[in-house]
Amino acid sequence: MLRFVKPGDIFCFKLDEDRYCFGRIITLMTVGHLSEL
Repeated sequence: MLRFVKPGDIFCFKLDEDRYCFGRIITLMTVGHLSEL
């Protein structure tokens, strides 16, 4: 749930059938979250 996302959290998503990507939440903004991959 997005309300529990906070700066420093690590996330993972599936890019395609063989690859996964990881990222980190940098900061919260008024329009959402800023992250790095």
